[in-house]
Amino acid sequence: MLKVLFLLRLLCAGLSLFVVIQAHAQAQSQPAASAPEASGFFDPTGLAPRPAMVELAPPVLRPAAVDTLATLRLRGVLRVGVVPVVPMVMRNAKGEFSGYSVDIARRLADDMGVTVEFVPTTWIDLIPDLIAQRFDLIASGLWVTTPRALVVNFTQPTATESVHIVASTRQPKKLHSVAEVDQPNVTVAVGAGTPEVALAKRLFPRAKLLQVEGEPFGPVLKGQAQVALLATLAPAAIARAVPELYLPFQLPVGSTMAALAVRKGDPDFLSFLNTWIAIQRQAGWLDERLLRWSLAPEPAP
Repeated sequence: MLKVLFLLRLLCAGLSLFVVIQAHAQAQSQPAASAPEASGFFDPTGLAPRPAMVELAPPVLRPAAVDTLATLRLRGVLRVGVVPVVPMVMRNAKGEFSGYSVDIARRLADDMGVTVEFVPTTWIDLIPDLIAQRFDLIASGLWVTTPRALVVNFTQPTATESVHIVASTRQPKKLHSVAEVDQPNVTVAVGAGTPEVALAKRLFPRAKLLQVEGEPFGPVLKGQAQVALLATLAPAAIARAVPELYLPFQLPVGSTMAALAVRKGDPDFLSFLNTWIAIQRQAGWLDERLLRWSLAPEPAP
């Protein structure tokens, strides 16, 4: 009897072991349950998946790019857009160009093995003329601003100009402190779209702000503004160029960067210009030209 019970227990244990082995084998043979499909990253901790990104506008494709360097070397002429501004671009009685930006353009063309052609334009038309391919680059001490950088490519800075307050000598009351400018009855003229706009708002929050196209000292000469903010390499030349103006304060109130500008779409040309500027700066040529035109900002005879 005991022998029979022992055999029955042994048989039951064997059956139980067989059932466990079969269940394990069946589980191993079935494919693993896949994670629930969702757009974005699935977080197994239970966080909601990120929604799929939806493009609100189709991608904008660039047109075929122009190889500016190859074009210039084939043409043999570098066309440079310029606007007269002391001491960057000036003309003598013979109509010949001189100045800091003019020196840069001539040296650049010489190093490229081409001739240079200066194309006069106005401040209002300067960037539109560049985009319309009237010339290859701008060399007029153009100030670097964010709105301009949206439509053209700037090189690394070629100069840093100091920003000075200028006033009319015809005003009965002379200015003795910057605080006298920050008054409700004072109008400050600045160039529209220039860094001086933000500078004037920060320095003179109580004064009236007049944004103008062209030279900001124009309204001062016309009696429409008491002072203007003017960025220049040579502040001492302002009074010599316009005797009706003077600098109430010798120290500048700010600074702004100037650079060359080219059309967008040709990174090779921009890279070449930045490399060339770096070489001239390292050689000391840019500093030498800056010093020359800062000390004697007069057009060549």
